Parts: sequence; C-alpha cells; structure tokens
Amino acid sequence: MNYDIAKYRDTPNRHRADPNYLGWRVGDILHTGAVCRANGYDYCGFPEMELPLGTRVRIIGIHQTDLNRSYRSGRSVLYDGHGDVYVDFECVDLKNLDGTPVTCGNRHAWTLLEANPDHMICPDGSGDLGIVMGGVWYSYAQKPGTETDHTKPWTDQRAKTLNLGDLS
Repeated sequence: MNYDIAKYRDTPNRHRADPNYLGWRVGDILHTGAVCRANGYDYCGFPEMELPLGTRVRIIGIHQTDLNRSYRSGRSVLYDGHGDVYVDFECVDLKNLDGTPVTCGNRHAWTLLEANPDHMICPDGSGDLGIVMGGVWYSYAQKPGTETDHTKPWTDQRAKTLNLGDLS
C-alpha cells in the first residue's frame, strides 16, 4: 500500500498556537469524546477508524476563530464573546499500519472531552474520566455487562459514581 505520509502529517493548523479561551497549548494531552473518526474515506491510503471514547491525543495545532462569536457574546462566562476553537491532534497510543500516529486535522474543540466545563477526572485518584452533574461525579464508562438502555436514566448505567460532598 502506498501512503502519502507528507500530506497526511501536513494538517491545516499544524504548528499554529493561537491563544484560545480554553487555555489549551500545543503539546497538551487531552481525550477524545464520544464520536471521533480518523482517516475518513481512507485518507492518504490509511484505513478509516473510529477513535474510542477517552483516546489520549496530543495537540499539534490550535486555531482560535471568530466563527459563532456573535452568537455567544454576553451569554456565557466560558465563551465571553470568543469564537470556535479548532485543533489538530495526533493519537498518543494509536498508530496507523505503517507506524505513524493516527492524526486528525481541523476538528472542533468539542471533539475533546476537556472542552466541556463539566468534564472531570475522578477525584479518587483512579484517573477515570467522567462528568460532574448536580454535585455527583459520574464515570463515562458503562457498568460492566450492561447494555445501553435509553429508557432508563443515564446516571443509573454508569460504572462508578461519587458524591463530591462526601469527599470533604
């Protein structure tokens, strides 16, 4: 198979390091969210793949835009009139068939879990990824042996929960 590695590694925002409202920097290690595909349409000869939730990625480029800025002005302290952020990243632990890191270019920041202000690593020191809602930390992981059931509360299907008030 012939791979176009030079084209593959030349992502749109590579080496760009715009200051951004999220405070991210080139080189930061973050985690992918629920749906993230890499190598769409066998890009540059590499097979398409879905990145699992929580895949560790390294930021290789950041572009702070003005896109959607007018819709956010004055609505949220988080956005404070800033536009969307787009990132290029490469997977820390996933490689293509030839050994190059799986790379994604020009992805919206919300592709990564850390963009959500409610995202939190479990405070018990386990390193588990999760979200805080109503003073309770919930793991993203599903209870072992449990199928997703959309008729039941999402919170009842989590592998681990912690009441943050109990940690004081």
